[in-house]
Amino acid sequence: MIAIERQNSVGFLIRSMSNLLRRKMTELAPPPGDRNGITETECLIMGFLCDHPDRELYQRDVEEVFCIRRSTASRFLQNLEKDGMLTRQSVPQDARLKKLVPTEKAIAIHEDIAEKFQIAEALMTAGLTEEELAQFIATARKIQRNLLE
Repeated sequence: MIAIERQNSVGFLIRSMSNLLRRKMTELAPPPGDRNGITETECLIMGFLCDHPDRELYQRDVEEVFCIRRSTASRFLQNLEKDGMLTRQSVPQDARLKKLVPTEKAIAIHEDIAEKFQIAEALMTAGLTEEELAQFIATARKIQRNLLE
């Protein structure tokens, strides 16, 4: 294994960028009280659901996309449901499955948060070429797959 200074390690850089992104999003997005008390992760889940109105999404989709365990996804979804941000609707093909449907309240909040996310995305990618961005995404996906193994 190659010796790397801790601050130049992949894990350190990912954690550092995550902290910076969280801080920037807090600056841009309204404080939690203005989002009806939903957490950052719940905002991301709600955004995922709102961004795909053409798809039937289920808890397992949330688990996969966010790389979270069933119990964690269940807790987040229960909170969103309790806060009036989503409903769970039965589907005819399988009584056990519940389709996740964002409410009008969720869609209204999501529109504001999505705007802030686009601003943050523009800040993060400023000065990067399309090639550099594509390479970064490909590399990040490889790291993600490695961590899932």
